[in-house]
Amino acid sequence: MVPTTQRVLEEALSLGAQGLRIAQTRLEILAVDLEREKAALARQLALAVACGTSAALAVFAAILWAALALEPRTRFIVLGALAAVLVVVAILCGVLFRRGALRRERLFALLIDTLKRDSEALEPGRTREAA
Repeated sequence: MVPTTQRVLEEALSLGAQGLRIAQTRLEILAVDLEREKAALARQLALAVACGTSAALAVFAAILWAALALEPRTRFIVLGALAAVLVVVAILCGVLFRRGALRRERLFALLIDTLKRDSEALEPGRTREAA
């Protein structure tokens, strides 16, 4: 009876060790997902800040230049063209921002998919050969 108890204890410890390895793997996947999400958000934030700052400085400089350098008759033409260019730049930045936001994966997508596969593998009726 003692060898059987020892064998059961060894099996339980082995299962516990496997469970810990699985949990460690899942936590590593979670950490990778968090790093990817952090990097994507940082890129989006940097793009948004650069876009806003550049647009504000460009508008200020162009208006100042037009007000100081041009004759009154040509100011209207230059300011109109400047406004059109700035609108195109703003639309382009908005499209790039939106495209980057849509291209990103769901948060924790890799971890969720892995956990679904784990759940399916542990369903009753599935054998190790089928998994």
